[in-house]
Amino acid sequence: MFILIIATCLTSPSSAEAPAPEKHWTLNELIAHAQRHNAEIERWHWKVEAADARRRQARAARILPHLRIESESGLVPEAIGDVYQVADTSSFRPLGPFNRTQLEFGQPLYPLGRIRSLNEAATKGVDVERADLAQARLEIAFEIKEFYYGLLLAQDLNDLVQRLSSELNEKKHQLADEDGLSLSKHYKLELALLELAKQEREINTKIDLAGAALAWRAGLPPEAPLPIEDKWLAPIATAIPPLDELAAKAISHRPDWRKLQAGLAAKESLLHAARAAYQPQIYLGGGIRYAIAPGRTDQRNPFVKDNFNYFNGGVFLGIRQSLEWHLLSADVDKAKAEYRELKARETGAVQGIRLDIRRAYMDYRRTDQDLAGARQSRQLARQWLQEARDEYNFDPATIGDLISAFETWAQLEQNYSQAIYDFNLSVANLEKITGGLELSLND
Repeated sequence: MFILIIATCLTSPSSAEAPAPEKHWTLNELIAHAQRHNAEIERWHWKVEAADARRRQARAARILPHLRIESESGLVPEAIGDVYQVADTSSFRPLGPFNRTQLEFGQPLYPLGRIRSLNEAATKGVDVERADLAQARLEIAFEIKEFYYGLLLAQDLNDLVQRLSSELNEKKHQLADEDGLSLSKHYKLELALLELAKQEREINTKIDLAGAALAWRAGLPPEAPLPIEDKWLAPIATAIPPLDELAAKAISHRPDWRKLQAGLAAKESLLHAARAAYQPQIYLGGGIRYAIAPGRTDQRNPFVKDNFNYFNGGVFLGIRQSLEWHLLSADVDKAKAEYRELKARETGAVQGIRLDIRRAYMDYRRTDQDLAGARQSRQLARQWLQEARDEYNFDPATIGDLISAFETWAQLEQNYSQAIYDFNLSVANLEKITGGLELSLND
Protein backbone atom coordinates (compact mmCIF):
# COMPACT_ATOMS: atom_id res chain seq x y z
CA MET A 1 0.00 0.00 0.00
CA PHE A 2 2.84 2.40 0.79
CA ILE A 3 4.50 1.72 -2.59
CA LEU A 4 1.15 2.26 -4.37
CA ILE A 5 0.65 5.64 -2.67
CA ILE A 6 4.15 6.77 -3.63
CA ALA A 7 3.61 5.71 -7.25
CA THR A 8 0.29 7.56 -7.38
CA CYS A 9 1.89 10.73 -6.05
CA LEU A 10 4.69 10.53 -8.59
CA THR A 11 2.42 9.92 -11.59
CA SER A 12 -0.45 12.28 -10.75
CA PRO A 13 -0.16 15.88 -12.05
CA SER A 14 0.87 18.39 -9.43
CA SER A 15 -1.50 21.22 -8.69
CA ALA A 16 1.51 23.49 -8.19
CA GLU A 17 3.00 22.68 -11.59
CA ALA A 18 4.68 25.73 -13.13
CA PRO A 19 2.99 27.17 -16.24
CA ALA A 20 4.61 26.66 -19.62
CA PRO A 21 7.05 29.44 -20.52
CA GLU A 22 5.80 32.06 -22.94
CA LYS A 23 6.85 31.59 -26.55
CA HIS A 24 9.42 34.13 -27.74
CA TRP A 25 9.62 34.38 -31.51
CA THR A 26 12.84 34.75 -33.43
CA LEU A 27 12.94 36.42 -36.82
CA ASN A 28 13.50 33.14 -38.66
CA GLU A 29 10.61 31.50 -36.80
CA LEU A 30 8.27 34.31 -37.79
CA ILE A 31 9.31 34.02 -41.42
CA ALA A 32 8.89 30.23 -41.36
CA HIS A 33 5.44 30.59 -39.78
CA ALA A 34 4.44 33.08 -42.47
CA GLN A 35 5.45 30.65 -45.22
CA ARG A 36 2.76 28.27 -43.93
CA HIS A 37 0.04 30.59 -42.64
CA ASN A 38 0.23 33.92 -44.47
CA ALA A 39 -2.94 34.52 -46.51
CA GLU A 40 -1.10 36.10 -49.45
CA ILE A 41 1.29 33.16 -49.75
CA GLU A 42 -1.60 30.73 -49.42
CA ARG A 43 -3.39 32.46 -52.32
CA TRP A 44 -0.40 32.02 -54.61
CA HIS A 45 0.00 28.43 -53.41
CA TRP A 46 -3.48 27.58 -54.64
CA LYS A 47 -2.77 29.27 -57.95
CA VAL A 48 0.17 26.88 -58.33
CA GLU A 49 -2.14 23.98 -57.52
CA ALA A 50 -4.60 25.14 -60.19
CA ALA A 51 -1.80 25.42 -62.77
CA ASP A 52 -0.58 21.95 -61.83
CA ALA A 53 -4.10 20.59 -62.35
CA ARG A 54 -4.10 22.10 -65.86
CA ARG A 55 -0.74 20.46 -66.49
CA ARG A 56 -2.10 17.06 -65.44
CA GLN A 57 -5.11 17.64 -67.65
CA ALA A 58 -2.90 18.39 -70.67
CA ARG A 59 -0.74 15.38 -69.93
CA ALA A 60 -3.76 13.09 -69.65
CA ALA A 61 -4.82 14.13 -73.18
CA ARG A 62 -2.01 12.00 -74.63
CA ILE A 63 -3.55 8.62 -73.72
CA LEU A 64 -7.25 7.99 -74.39
CA PRO A 65 -8.50 11.55 -73.91
CA HIS A 66 -11.95 10.31 -74.90
CA LEU A 67 -13.02 7.25 -72.88
CA ARG A 68 -16.63 7.14 -71.80
CA ILE A 69 -19.17 4.57 -70.67
CA GLU A 70 -22.93 5.14 -70.55
CA SER A 71 -25.54 2.83 -69.10
CA GLU A 72 -29.35 3.12 -69.11
CA SER A 73 -31.79 0.86 -67.29
CA GLY A 74 -35.56 0.80 -66.99
CA LEU A 75 -38.77 -1.06 -67.78
CA VAL A 76 -40.19 -1.74 -71.26
CA PRO A 77 -43.32 -3.63 -72.42
CA GLU A 78 -42.75 -7.22 -73.37
CA ALA A 79 -42.86 -8.08 -77.09
CA ILE A 80 -42.77 -11.69 -78.31
CA GLY A 81 -42.44 -12.48 -82.02
CA ASP A 82 -40.79 -11.17 -85.16
CA VAL A 83 -41.73 -9.43 -88.41
CA TYR A 84 -43.54 -12.55 -89.58
CA GLN A 85 -45.38 -13.26 -86.34
CA VAL A 86 -46.52 -9.98 -84.88
CA ALA A 87 -47.53 -10.14 -81.23
CA ASP A 88 -50.87 -8.74 -80.09
CA THR A 89 -50.22 -5.14 -78.92
CA SER A 90 -53.86 -4.12 -78.41
CA SER A 91 -54.10 -5.34 -74.83
CA PHE A 92 -52.02 -4.50 -71.78
CA ARG A 93 -48.58 -6.09 -71.83
CA PRO A 94 -46.49 -6.77 -68.77
CA LEU A 95 -43.34 -4.78 -68.19
CA GLY A 96 -39.88 -6.26 -68.14
CA PRO A 97 -36.37 -5.08 -67.29
CA PHE A 98 -34.17 -3.37 -69.81
CA ASN A 99 -30.50 -2.32 -69.87
CA ARG A 100 -28.39 -0.64 -72.52
CA THR A 101 -24.65 0.03 -72.07
CA GLN A 102 -22.06 1.42 -74.45
CA LEU A 103 -18.34 2.12 -74.22
CA GLU A 104 -16.67 4.69 -76.51
CA PHE A 105 -13.01 5.59 -76.89
CA GLY A 106 -10.82 7.82 -79.01
CA GLN A 107 -7.04 7.95 -79.27
CA PRO A 108 -5.20 10.66 -81.24
CA LEU A 109 -2.41 9.32 -83.43
CA TYR A 110 -1.17 12.33 -85.40
CA PRO A 111 0.19 14.95 -84.99
CA LEU A 112 1.67 13.99 -81.61
CA GLY A 113 3.86 17.10 -81.64
CA ARG A 114 0.83 19.32 -81.02
CA ILE A 115 -0.16 17.36 -77.93
CA ARG A 116 3.44 17.43 -76.73
CA SER A 117 3.62 21.21 -77.23
CA LEU A 118 0.43 21.80 -75.28
CA ASN A 119 1.76 19.60 -72.47
CA GLU A 120 5.03 21.58 -72.37
CA ALA A 121 3.13 24.88 -72.32
CA ALA A 122 1.05 23.69 -69.37
CA THR A 123 4.19 22.52 -67.55
CA LYS A 124 5.85 25.91 -68.01
CA GLY A 125 2.65 27.53 -66.82
CA VAL A 126 3.21 25.82 -63.48
CA ASP A 127 6.73 27.29 -63.37
CA VAL A 128 5.28 30.75 -64.00
CA GLU A 129 2.94 30.42 -61.01
CA ARG A 130 5.74 29.02 -58.88
CA ALA A 131 7.86 32.06 -59.68
CA ASP A 132 5.01 34.31 -58.53
CA LEU A 133 4.78 32.25 -55.34
CA ALA A 134 8.52 32.66 -54.75
CA GLN A 135 8.21 36.42 -55.28
CA ALA A 136 5.35 36.58 -52.78
CA ARG A 137 7.46 34.72 -50.24
CA LEU A 138 10.32 37.18 -50.71
CA GLU A 139 7.97 40.14 -50.30
CA ILE A 140 6.43 38.73 -47.12
CA ALA A 141 9.85 37.87 -45.66
CA PHE A 142 11.03 41.43 -46.32
CA GLU A 143 7.92 42.92 -44.72
CA ILE A 144 8.37 40.74 -41.63
CA LYS A 145 11.97 41.89 -41.33
CA GLU A 146 10.86 45.49 -41.73
CA PHE A 147 8.27 45.18 -38.96
CA TYR A 148 10.60 43.12 -36.75
CA TYR A 149 13.44 45.64 -36.96
CA GLY A 150 10.92 48.47 -36.57
CA LEU A 151 9.57 46.89 -33.37
CA LEU A 152 13.10 46.55 -31.97
CA LEU A 153 13.85 50.16 -32.94
CA ALA A 154 10.74 51.40 -31.15
CA GLN A 155 11.60 49.37 -28.06
CA ASP A 156 15.14 50.75 -28.01
CA LEU A 157 13.86 54.32 -28.36
CA ASN A 158 11.35 53.72 -25.60
CA ASP A 159 14.12 52.48 -23.29
CA LEU A 160 16.20 55.52 -24.21
CA VAL A 161 13.36 57.92 -23.41
CA GLN A 162 12.68 56.22 -20.08
CA ARG A 163 16.34 56.35 -19.08
CA LEU A 164 16.59 60.00 -20.06
CA SER A 165 13.35 60.93 -18.26
CA SER A 166 14.44 59.08 -15.13
CA GLU A 167 17.78 60.86 -14.98
CA LEU A 168 16.33 64.30 -15.68
CA ASN A 169 13.65 63.77 -13.02
CA GLU A 170 16.39 62.85 -10.58
CA LYS A 171 18.25 66.05 -11.43
CA LYS A 172 14.99 68.00 -11.08
CA HIS A 173 14.51 66.78 -7.51
CA GLN A 174 18.10 67.56 -6.68
CA LEU A 175 17.66 71.12 -7.97
CA ALA A 176 14.41 71.70 -6.13
CA ASP A 177 16.20 73.13 -3.08
CA GLU A 178 18.97 74.80 -5.03
CA ASP A 179 19.11 78.59 -5.15
CA GLY A 180 20.81 80.85 -7.57
CA LEU A 181 19.76 79.03 -10.73
CA SER A 182 18.40 81.14 -13.55
CA LEU A 183 14.71 80.91 -14.43
CA SER A 184 15.50 79.85 -18.00
CA LYS A 185 17.30 76.74 -16.78
CA HIS A 186 14.29 75.61 -14.74
CA TYR A 187 11.98 76.11 -17.72
CA LYS A 188 14.43 74.37 -20.01
CA LEU A 189 14.41 71.33 -17.73
CA GLU A 190 10.59 71.26 -17.54
CA LEU A 191 10.21 71.60 -21.31
CA ALA A 192 12.70 68.78 -21.86
CA LEU A 193 10.68 66.50 -19.58
CA LEU A 194 7.41 67.37 -21.35
CA GLU A 195 8.98 66.65 -24.75
CA LEU A 196 10.23 63.29 -23.49
CA ALA A 197 6.75 62.40 -22.25
CA LYS A 198 5.31 63.23 -25.66
CA GLN A 199 7.93 61.10 -27.42
CA GLU A 200 7.23 58.20 -25.06
CA ARG A 201 3.52 58.26 -25.97
CA GLU A 202 4.33 58.30 -29.69
CA ILE A 203 6.79 55.43 -29.33
CA ASN A 204 4.31 53.29 -27.40
CA THR A 205 1.82 53.76 -30.21
CA LYS A 206 4.45 52.67 -32.74
CA ILE A 207 5.30 49.61 -30.65
CA ASP A 208 1.66 48.55 -30.59
CA LEU A 209 1.21 49.07 -34.35
CA ALA A 210 4.49 47.34 -35.23
CA GLY A 211 3.59 44.31 -33.13
CA ALA A 212 0.13 44.05 -34.69
CA ALA A 213 1.54 44.40 -38.23
CA LEU A 214 4.21 41.80 -37.50
CA ALA A 215 1.63 39.30 -36.22
CA TRP A 216 -0.58 39.96 -39.25
CA ARG A 217 2.13 39.31 -41.84
CA ALA A 218 3.43 36.28 -39.92
CA GLY A 219 -0.04 34.70 -39.97
CA LEU A 220 -0.51 34.86 -36.19
CA PRO A 221 -3.80 35.74 -34.46
CA PRO A 222 -3.93 39.48 -33.75
CA GLU A 223 -5.27 39.07 -30.22
CA ALA A 224 -2.32 36.92 -29.08
CA PRO A 225 0.74 38.62 -27.54
CA LEU A 226 3.84 38.64 -29.69
CA PRO A 227 7.00 38.60 -27.55
CA ILE A 228 10.16 38.47 -29.63
CA GLU A 229 13.45 36.84 -28.77
CA ASP A 230 15.79 39.77 -29.41
CA LYS A 231 15.92 42.38 -26.67
CA TRP A 232 17.51 45.21 -28.63
CA LEU A 233 18.35 46.20 -32.18
CA ALA A 234 21.84 45.24 -33.30
CA PRO A 235 23.50 45.41 -36.74
CA ILE A 236 23.51 42.07 -38.47
CA ALA A 237 26.72 40.50 -39.73
CA THR A 238 26.88 40.21 -43.51
CA ALA A 239 28.84 38.31 -46.13
CA ILE A 240 28.21 40.31 -49.30
CA PRO A 241 30.37 39.59 -52.37
CA PRO A 242 31.48 42.29 -54.82
CA LEU A 243 28.83 43.86 -57.01
CA ASP A 244 29.72 42.03 -60.25
CA GLU A 245 29.76 38.65 -58.54
CA LEU A 246 26.54 39.45 -56.73
CA ALA A 247 24.77 40.44 -59.95
CA ALA A 248 25.95 37.28 -61.74
CA LYS A 249 24.57 35.07 -58.98
CA ALA A 250 21.36 37.00 -58.54
CA ILE A 251 19.99 36.82 -62.09
CA SER A 252 19.25 33.10 -61.94
CA HIS A 253 17.77 33.44 -58.43
CA ARG A 254 15.34 36.23 -59.25
CA PRO A 255 11.74 34.96 -59.45
CA ASP A 256 10.85 37.50 -62.14
CA TRP A 257 13.69 36.21 -64.33
CA ARG A 258 12.59 32.60 -63.83
CA LYS A 259 9.03 33.65 -64.60
CA LEU A 260 10.15 35.34 -67.83
CA GLN A 261 12.09 32.27 -68.96
CA ALA A 262 9.19 29.95 -68.16
CA GLY A 263 6.80 32.29 -69.97
CA LEU A 264 9.04 32.32 -73.04
CA ALA A 265 9.16 28.53 -73.10
CA ALA A 266 5.37 28.33 -72.70
CA LYS A 267 4.71 30.84 -75.50
CA GLU A 268 7.13 29.04 -77.79
CA SER A 269 5.33 25.75 -77.16
CA LEU A 270 1.98 27.39 -77.86
CA LEU A 271 3.42 28.74 -81.13
CA HIS A 272 4.44 25.21 -82.15
CA ALA A 273 0.96 23.95 -81.25
CA ALA A 274 -0.68 26.67 -83.33
CA ARG A 275 1.42 25.74 -86.37
CA ALA A 276 0.66 22.05 -85.88
CA ALA A 277 -3.07 22.84 -86.19
CA TYR A 278 -2.55 23.10 -89.99
CA GLN A 279 -1.87 19.37 -90.14
CA PRO A 280 -4.66 16.79 -90.36
CA GLN A 281 -5.61 15.08 -87.14
CA ILE A 282 -5.67 11.29 -87.31
CA TYR A 283 -7.25 9.35 -84.52
CA LEU A 284 -8.36 5.84 -83.65
CA GLY A 285 -11.92 5.45 -82.38
CA GLY A 286 -14.41 2.78 -81.57
CA GLY A 287 -16.45 1.18 -78.86
CA ILE A 288 -18.74 -1.61 -77.74
CA ARG A 289 -22.53 -1.49 -77.42
CA TYR A 290 -24.69 -3.93 -75.52
CA ALA A 291 -28.43 -4.00 -74.80
CA ILE A 292 -30.72 -6.65 -73.36
CA ALA A 293 -34.45 -6.91 -72.65
CA PRO A 294 -35.42 -10.46 -71.60
CA GLY A 295 -39.12 -9.81 -72.22
CA ARG A 296 -38.62 -8.91 -75.87
CA THR A 297 -37.66 -11.27 -78.68
CA ASP A 298 -34.17 -10.68 -80.02
CA GLN A 299 -34.55 -9.78 -83.68
CA ARG A 300 -31.94 -11.61 -85.72
CA ASN A 301 -32.86 -10.02 -89.03
CA PRO A 302 -30.09 -7.50 -89.90
CA PHE A 303 -32.61 -5.29 -91.67
CA VAL A 304 -34.77 -4.92 -88.59
CA LYS A 305 -33.76 -2.22 -86.13
CA ASP A 306 -33.83 -3.46 -82.56
CA ASN A 307 -33.03 -0.94 -79.84
CA PHE A 308 -33.46 -3.38 -76.96
CA ASN A 309 -31.39 -6.47 -77.81
CA TYR A 310 -28.03 -6.17 -79.47
CA PHE A 311 -24.30 -6.64 -78.97
CA ASN A 312 -21.89 -5.04 -81.41
CA GLY A 313 -18.81 -2.92 -81.58
CA GLY A 314 -15.96 -1.88 -83.80
CA VAL A 315 -12.76 0.09 -84.31
CA PHE A 316 -12.22 2.71 -86.99
CA LEU A 317 -9.54 5.12 -88.17
CA GLY A 318 -10.66 8.73 -88.47
CA ILE A 319 -9.20 11.88 -89.96
CA ARG A 320 -10.17 15.48 -89.29
CA GLN A 321 -8.87 18.42 -91.26
CA SER A 322 -9.62 22.04 -90.43
CA LEU A 323 -10.16 24.20 -93.49
CA GLU A 324 -10.46 27.54 -91.69
CA TRP A 325 -7.05 28.64 -92.93
CA HIS A 326 -7.65 32.30 -92.09
CA LEU A 327 -8.50 31.43 -88.47
CA LEU A 328 -5.50 29.13 -88.13
CA SER A 329 -3.25 31.83 -89.57
CA ALA A 330 -4.60 34.34 -87.08
CA ASP A 331 -3.90 31.91 -84.22
CA VAL A 332 -0.31 31.47 -85.40
CA ASP A 333 0.20 35.23 -85.72
CA LYS A 334 -1.22 35.78 -82.24
CA ALA A 335 1.03 33.14 -80.68
CA LYS A 336 4.04 34.55 -82.55
CA ALA A 337 3.29 38.10 -81.39
CA GLU A 338 2.94 37.00 -77.76
CA TYR A 339 6.24 35.14 -77.95
CA ARG A 340 8.04 38.09 -79.58
CA GLU A 341 6.60 40.45 -76.98
CA LEU A 342 8.11 38.39 -74.16
CA LYS A 343 11.35 37.95 -76.09
CA ALA A 344 11.68 41.72 -76.41
CA ARG A 345 11.57 41.99 -72.61
CA GLU A 346 14.52 39.65 -72.12
CA THR A 347 17.32 42.07 -73.00
CA GLY A 348 15.79 44.92 -71.08
CA ALA A 349 15.08 42.61 -68.13
CA VAL A 350 18.77 41.80 -67.69
CA GLN A 351 19.68 45.49 -67.62
CA GLY A 352 16.81 46.27 -65.26
CA ILE A 353 17.81 43.50 -62.86
CA ARG A 354 21.43 44.67 -62.82
CA LEU A 355 20.25 48.22 -62.15
CA ASP A 356 18.03 47.07 -59.26
CA ILE A 357 20.91 45.13 -57.75
CA ARG A 358 23.29 48.08 -58.16
CA ARG A 359 20.78 50.42 -56.51
CA ALA A 360 20.25 48.05 -53.57
CA TYR A 361 23.99 47.43 -53.27
CA MET A 362 24.81 51.15 -53.23
CA ASP A 363 22.10 51.70 -50.62
CA TYR A 364 23.71 48.98 -48.49
CA ARG A 365 27.14 50.63 -48.85
CA ARG A 366 25.69 54.02 -47.92
CA THR A 367 23.90 52.71 -44.82
CA ASP A 368 27.06 50.87 -43.79
CA GLN A 369 29.04 54.10 -43.90
CA ASP A 370 26.22 56.00 -42.16
CA LEU A 371 26.25 53.40 -39.40
CA ALA A 372 29.99 53.83 -38.91
CA GLY A 373 29.59 57.61 -38.70
CA ALA A 374 26.67 57.30 -36.27
CA ARG A 375 28.74 55.01 -34.08
CA GLN A 376 31.55 57.59 -33.87
CA SER A 377 29.11 60.43 -33.14
CA ARG A 378 27.53 58.33 -30.41
CA GLN A 379 30.88 57.77 -28.74
CA LEU A 380 31.66 61.50 -28.80
CA ALA A 381 28.23 62.31 -27.35
CA ARG A 382 28.79 59.84 -24.54
CA GLN A 383 32.12 61.45 -23.72
CA TRP A 384 30.49 64.90 -23.73
CA LEU A 385 27.67 63.67 -21.47
CA GLN A 386 30.11 62.15 -19.01
CA GLU A 387 32.11 65.38 -18.82
CA ALA A 388 28.90 67.40 -18.39
CA ARG A 389 27.86 65.12 -15.52
CA ASP A 390 31.21 65.57 -13.83
CA GLU A 391 30.97 69.33 -14.24
CA TYR A 392 27.40 69.34 -12.87
CA ASN A 393 28.44 67.33 -9.83
CA PHE A 394 31.12 69.99 -9.18
CA ASP A 395 28.87 72.97 -9.96
CA PRO A 396 25.05 72.46 -10.12
CA ALA A 397 24.74 75.81 -11.85
CA THR A 398 25.89 74.11 -15.05
CA ILE A 399 22.57 72.27 -15.34
CA GLY A 400 21.96 74.02 -18.67
CA ASP A 401 25.09 72.48 -20.17
CA LEU A 402 24.05 69.08 -18.81
CA ILE A 403 20.61 69.37 -20.41
CA SER A 404 22.21 70.32 -23.73
CA ALA A 405 24.53 67.33 -23.45
CA PHE A 406 21.54 65.11 -22.64
CA GLU A 407 19.62 66.38 -25.66
CA THR A 408 22.56 65.89 -28.00
CA TRP A 409 23.32 62.44 -26.59
CA ALA A 410 19.67 61.40 -26.87
CA GLN A 411 19.46 62.63 -30.47
CA LEU A 412 22.67 60.83 -31.46
CA GLU A 413 21.54 57.64 -29.68
CA GLN A 414 18.33 57.84 -31.66
CA ASN A 415 20.31 58.45 -34.86
CA TYR A 416 22.48 55.44 -34.08
CA SER A 417 19.45 53.19 -33.58
CA GLN A 418 17.93 54.56 -36.79
CA ALA A 419 21.21 53.89 -38.61
CA ILE A 420 21.14 50.26 -37.43
CA TYR A 421 17.56 49.93 -38.62
CA ASP A 422 18.40 51.42 -42.03
CA PHE A 423 21.45 49.16 -42.34
CA ASN A 424 19.55 45.98 -41.44
CA LEU A 425 16.72 46.92 -43.76
CA SER A 426 19.14 47.60 -46.62
CA VAL A 427 20.58 44.10 -46.18
CA ALA A 428 17.07 42.64 -46.15
CA ASN A 429 16.21 44.59 -49.29
CA LEU A 430 19.39 43.40 -50.99
CA GLU A 431 18.46 39.81 -50.16
CA LYS A 432 15.03 40.36 -51.68
CA ILE A 433 16.40 42.05 -54.80
CA THR A 434 18.89 39.24 -55.38
CA GLY A 435 16.16 36.62 -55.27
CA GLY A 436 16.74 35.34 -51.75
CA LEU A 437 20.51 34.99 -51.64
CA GLU A 438 21.69 34.47 -48.05
CA LEU A 439 23.73 37.57 -47.27
CA SER A 440 23.23 37.88 -43.49
CA LEU A 441 25.06 35.66 -41.06
CA ASN A 442 23.15 36.12 -37.80
CA ASP A 443 19.68 36.77 -39.16
